[in-house]
Amino acid sequence: MNLGNIFKRDNQNIKANDTVKVTEPMSKGERAYRVQSEIRNLTPGQTIQGSVVSRDGTAVQIALRQDLLINARIDQSISLALGQSLSFEVKANNGSILSLTPLYANMANEATVLRALNAAGFPDTANNVEMVAIMMKEGMPIDRESLANISRLLMEFPRQDPETLIQMTRLGVPITEANIEQFELYRSVNHQLLGSGEAIISELPNVFQELMSEGRTQQAYAFYENVLDIFTGEETEGVVVQKGEGQEDPANGPQNVEGEQGNEAAQVKDSVSGSMSETVINMAENEAEAAGADTEQGRTAVLTPRQWNTIGNLLKELDVPEHTVEQIKNGELSPKEVLSLIRELIPKGGAGELHDRMMERLLGGREFESLLKAQVESQWTIKPENVADPHKMEQLYERIREQSTRLHEALQAADKADMPVDKSVQNLQSNVDFMNQLNHMFTYIQLPLKMAGGQAHGDLYVYTNKKNLAAKDGNVSALLHLDMQHLGAVDVYVAMQQNRVSTNFTLQDENALDLIEQHISLLDERLAGRGYDLKAQFQMKEEDEEQDGGIMQTILNQSKNISVLSRTSFDMRA
Repeated sequence: MNLGNIFKRDNQNIKANDTVKVTEPMSKGERAYRVQSEIRNLTPGQTIQGSVVSRDGTAVQIALRQDLLINARIDQSISLALGQSLSFEVKANNGSILSLTPLYANMANEATVLRALNAAGFPDTANNVEMVAIMMKEGMPIDRESLANISRLLMEFPRQDPETLIQMTRLGVPITEANIEQFELYRSVNHQLLGSGEAIISELPNVFQELMSEGRTQQAYAFYENVLDIFTGEETEGVVVQKGEGQEDPANGPQNVEGEQGNEAAQVKDSVSGSMSETVINMAENEAEAAGADTEQGRTAVLTPRQWNTIGNLLKELDVPEHTVEQIKNGELSPKEVLSLIRELIPKGGAGELHDRMMERLLGGREFESLLKAQVESQWTIKPENVADPHKMEQLYERIREQSTRLHEALQAADKADMPVDKSVQNLQSNVDFMNQLNHMFTYIQLPLKMAGGQAHGDLYVYTNKKNLAAKDGNVSALLHLDMQHLGAVDVYVAMQQNRVSTNFTLQDENALDLIEQHISLLDERLAGRGYDLKAQFQMKEEDEEQDGGIMQTILNQSKNISVLSRTSFDMRA
């Protein structure tokens, strides 16, 4: 039996020497065994073809040349007809479970696409064929109204990727230029709040330097005065409350992190994922300290002793009291305290040539930049011990939105809204706004973490669509992703049913995997103290396993009711 018409590689039939050639009569059982052997030897990138012989809900049987039936799970929203031919790409194969994804490439001649276009009165142009193919891939209906709606979007945003517009439509995300940009940043895993924050921090000094080079000394002082007011102002419960007269309350970040998605999802967020993230983070903190992280009296050493001495001498020249200068030189004052002191020294008008030279040296120096960077980071990150507190997360997003808005206003006042830093500020605002819109449908938050040796990014996504608050069986699951400085990328999949918690840790580094496994008892104890029974599994991430769109791909797959692995699984024992 020649399998060249069943299995393909790179859209070409497998060569003769890659197929099984039958020279003697074989029984049906022997043929089926031979086909199963071929399937077990399939590698990622190859394709498999078959026809639908039966369907019951999401359960589908597919025949391979009538020699073998395989069982599959297909999204119920995808329309399949008996006898319809399907093509799938192999994503993974461990010899017993074959993971496949449907193929929709090169569909210009597919009868389904052409029938849909003809029924809707659309010409079968290449663009229309691509539109229908993507809609089918995303499990969307391809009736006349749906095609017309997507077609209008494609005309309204002609320069945008059709797949982006179709995926956003399926998720229910409002389609605006800002949302399109954020969606594609999320999909390309360039969405991290920390990235925008770091860009802003590195670009702020350029504004001061440019104003000084233009001879606008007072405007340069006023700009940094505004910046220091933003990041060292009085706070109430962690939220900056300084606002101009008549200014409305800032838009919150992701709202109702726990309230709208049902008690089950709130349990995962507060009782399980919070404990889990805090435990993993503490492991990383301990590992960082063991690796020799640069700390001073339990906090990050923002400046070197020489830099503390330098800034102390500058402040002494500006008539700061001797005892305060000594505290600064000894590193006894926090970055916020030193910056608040500098804020009071900024002159309101002409203070003399000598004072101006000293202020320019101070505000243009690396020491001041490092102090400002440390203060901004402290405002836009959250400490590990606060991760499990949803109110702390809400306050963090409120603060980021409030402060970034005021920073944009400060740049406008300095007539520097055209500089790159303002683009970074607006990207940060758009990111928070986009996340807020996602949270009307899905429970997802970013975790910009303040660690002992620096910062770390995290994503927490609860597998519960708010339109369908809890699974029928009461099971709730979540994905916690952490990018750690010392542990590397850590994915923790959590599933909870009543008081039983199952976890699957996936790491890229073997030493990190050993570290987590050695300390898993800490998490077990924490959850046991809250009445949960933990079952943990550990695995290494495959080298050839792609990020596949990061958290956005996870959300896209979940909204299609696809399994957590985002693939179609075939039982090889069928």
